[in-house]
Amino acid sequence: MHMDENNIDSKRLDDMRKSVQGKIKEREDDRNLGVKPKKVNSSKKVKSELNATKGKSSQSRAKKSGTGGNSKKVAGSTKGGSSKSKNSKKPTSNKSKKAKKKTRNISIILVVLTILIFAIYSTFGRGYIEDMQREDFIEMVEPIAVDVYEKYGIYPSVTISRAAIESNWGKSELSKEYFNLFGIKADKSWNGRSVNMNTKEGYNDTENAAFRRYRSYKESIYDYGKFLSENKRYEKAGLFKAKDGKAQAQVLEDAGYATKENSKGELVYADVLINLMDKYNLDKVDAEYDPKVKR
Repeated sequence: MHMDENNIDSKRLDDMRKSVQGKIKEREDDRNLGVKPKKVNSSKKVKSELNATKGKSSQSRAKKSGTGGNSKKVAGSTKGGSSKSKNSKKPTSNKSKKAKKKTRNISIILVVLTILIFAIYSTFGRGYIEDMQREDFIEMVEPIAVDVYEKYGIYPSVTISRAAIESNWGKSELSKEYFNLFGIKADKSWNGRSVNMNTKEGYNDTENAAFRRYRSYKESIYDYGKFLSENKRYEKAGLFKAKDGKAQAQVLEDAGYATKENSKGELVYADVLINLMDKYNLDKVDAEYDPKVKR
């Protein structure tokens, strides 16, 4: 027959208690007889023996219940988990490296694009933006220029090109502040408001003169048409008999409307107007309203 392990453990403990009690009795007997006791750390010895016994009993219980195997499994799973966590760090680090690399590549691309855009703008951009602004100016003036043509007989191409040249495409102080697009001076026949400003005459001469002030560009363009139609010298020069805008531009120069000269002292006002008409195809605007004008 096999005895139960728990009974064995309790029996061992009883034996140990009896042996300890016996030793204690022996010491008492020795003291009574006057014999010096040996220096033995009985408490430590007893504790170690008790701990050993408890350890054995716990091991036996673990075997019985199967917790020992589970503990190994738990330990194994913990190790596995730790190894997994270590392995899991690698993908994270790889991801961070990839993210950094991607960010770096994007930064490089942005820098390259910025340089390219700056280079393109420096080469072509200013002219392109300037042309866009000029197209906007033409679109602004065109419908009023058409009205002036129908009322006074001045071709739209002439009105548009003259407004652009005289006002520097609406950027001059006289046009921005006082809406005078054509640089028409305030002579004795003018009853409206005026402003004194410096102006160029000839090739490189400057003088201070009084100019007409307006409340809008529309008022300025209408007054320009009226000014030309009421001035007899332009009618005598054949301004209103001209077949197209280019011919009218030449008549204006011949009649002395503008004194723009080149370095050789030659009048170039008509050439400047005609070049601008060709560049922006302003003849097409004339042809829409006068079938005789060639596109």
